[in-house]
Amino acid sequence: MKLDEDIKFIDFHSHRADAEEHALIIKNLFADEEVPVSVSHGIYYSAGIHPWYLTAENAAEMMPALKNVVKHPRVIAVGEAGFDPLRGPSKKVQYDVFIYQAKIAEEFNKPVVIHAVRAWDVLRKAKKEVKPSVKWIIHGFRGKAQLASALVSEGFMFSLGVEGISPEVVEAAGMQNILLETDDSGRSISSVYSHFTSITGIGQNELIDRLRDNFNSCFVIKE
Repeated sequence: MKLDEDIKFIDFHSHRADAEEHALIIKNLFADEEVPVSVSHGIYYSAGIHPWYLTAENAAEMMPALKNVVKHPRVIAVGEAGFDPLRGPSKKVQYDVFIYQAKIAEEFNKPVVIHAVRAWDVLRKAKKEVKPSVKWIIHGFRGKAQLASALVSEGFMFSLGVEGISPEVVEAAGMQNILLETDDSGRSISSVYSHFTSITGIGQNELIDRLRDNFNSCFVIKE
């Protein structure tokens, strides 16, 4: 199922609970959270084991819990999943749990929302091990254009918030590899789109069409 033409704005990663007119919002869930019984129109979910809330002790409980949540049709992506050497358990625990999540994403044909802090080499290692068929999308990317270009050449996509948008990064990544997000900023996704157009000079209608195409290339939506 492709996006309805009524959807103008796509918020790839959000911690907001409320809907927004003409928007599809992917709200973040943790592995032990459940999809609400009643879900507003335009709200979908990602579910994952974030490295900040992972421990060597809770990993065995969190992994099967995640698989149960990912089965829900309103959960359209796996994540946040990833690596953070500044917070969370040992590198081995983070790596093993990330690989588990990546394999769940393959099983259910859902893209991966990636959290990566100073961990590009280990992320690359994981991608070579899994050889994913689904998209791996780095959320909240704030790196430089050279890094963006290198990661795109290795098959990654990016989700940009206001802080990560620059003409250089957009050019290096290519419009076909970009989505936009609000994360925990409290902004509306329409305001992020407006910021993107003001920074890059790309018109609003073109941006809406391009990002809808990007979304459709990554996601399968089932009502």
